[in-house]
Amino acid sequence: MGQRGLVVNACRSLCSWRASRAEEDLHVCAGCGSQWVPSEPWTPIDADGRVPAAILEVKKRQDPG
Repeated sequence: MGQRGLVVNACRSLCSWRASRAEEDLHVCAGCGSQWVPSEPWTPIDADGRVPAAILEVKKRQDPG
């Protein structure tokens, strides 16, 4: 488990981040099951190296500037 009880699993290089239905700002990797919320200091990327649009939108909402 990661910070605040988030699931953190070893990367399998199958990253595909999706918003969780349970909580708007909780995102889950379909490749390994790891979880991410905007308060985490890192940014999830998909296996193709791109930051998913849903993650960018959440980060944009969190940016105070």
